Amino acid sequence: MMFKIISFSMLTLIVSIVLINYFGKFKIKHPFASLNVQEIIQEYGYPVEVHNVVTEDGYVLTLHRIPHGRENLSRKRKPILLLPGILQSAWDFVHRGPNDSIAFILAEKGYDVWLGNVRGTTWSRKHTNLDPDKDKAFWDFTIHEIGVYDLPAFIDYVLEKTEQKSIHYLGYSQGTIAFFMMGSEKTDYLSKIKLMAALSPAFFMKDTKSPVLQFVTKNWRLLQGLLNFFNYQEVFGRGDLFTTYAQLICHDENSILINLCINHMFSVFGYNYNELNKSMVPLTIANTPSGASLKQMIHAFQLMESGDFHRYDFGTEGNLEKYGQEQPPQYNVSRVTTPVAIYYSSNDWAVNIDNIDRVLKSVPNVVKSYKVPLEDFNHLDFLYAKNVGDLLFNVLVDDLSKY
Repeated sequence: MMFKIISFSMLTLIVSIVLINYFGKFKIKHPFASLNVQEIIQEYGYPVEVHNVVTEDGYVLTLHRIPHGRENLSRKRKPILLLPGILQSAWDFVHRGPNDSIAFILAEKGYDVWLGNVRGTTWSRKHTNLDPDKDKAFWDFTIHEIGVYDLPAFIDYVLEKTEQKSIHYLGYSQGTIAFFMMGSEKTDYLSKIKLMAALSPAFFMKDTKSPVLQFVTKNWRLLQGLLNFFNYQEVFGRGDLFTTYAQLICHDENSILINLCINHMFSVFGYNYNELNKSMVPLTIANTPSGASLKQMIHAFQLMESGDFHRYDFGTEGNLEKYGQEQPPQYNVSRVTTPVAIYYSSNDWAVNIDNIDRVLKSVPNVVKSYKVPLEDFNHLDFLYAKNVGDLLFNVLVDDLSKY
């Protein structure tokens, strides 16, 4: 089965290159596909603000804010910061609409919702001195920089604008990695978080169940060398070959290629046809994937390979030069004393459930451990499942209200 999918994928990739050269991009068949984050929030009837945040190392990041629900009630609102997974953006917290998107649900529950877009993604491709389209140095970052620069900058900005001393935080996948990196390296930020809600905590990722991720994890050095040879610094950016291919096979729910698109996703994140809203796939792909640096992706593969939680591995010589030791330093998550709520699932192919016990033993202040009560619930379902409200979001909102 996997061989057939990969073979068909290569064939469609070649076909897509030919079609793209002759006909250009494929138009996504959804009425909201041409909208950006700000526009789609407005389309659903919510207020929105766009804020620019400058990090310590000069990256200019975008924060999207939903200050309140559809009705502007006078009650005092609780600020909450949301950070998505790798290759995602604020788009993934809002595009499914008021009833199914966690950002809108929180806004209706009395939260002042701030949506972070980390460096290198569609809405955060800016720098005070570097041009992402011309300067390779712009893409010289790993997940570490997102954790120790982007996330603290977001937190400080939200606290300043809301005049609060602490906020809630919700991280999904890479959003959890960034938090625990920050908490290990910058412990002064821990007191600024009331509760950290971790959806699919991804910092221990040994023995991923995905055959695609297994292959990449074993061959990331070859992949890195190949992409470096073709001068790839940014990967999965809007308009590049990878995302154009995704738009080819995912652009229309009635296309003969849509099942290939869906199987691609499932082969990475876990199969769950029953919770997939097929009609939303083209809209999702309109702005996802949102881009990343090659080093950022390689860092994730290194964590999968080692099963540990460490800084970027430059190799023995590179580590000696960078860190003064042969192995990359480990993050000490025992320092993270913030109250943490963990949400996980059985069928998460990216974050094997076998790692959750290690997470629970390593994090000192776990106040909630919740396994989603659906055996087929996969990695993407934490944001995209048809019944994610009943399965997860209702519990999540209730837990947040206790802090």
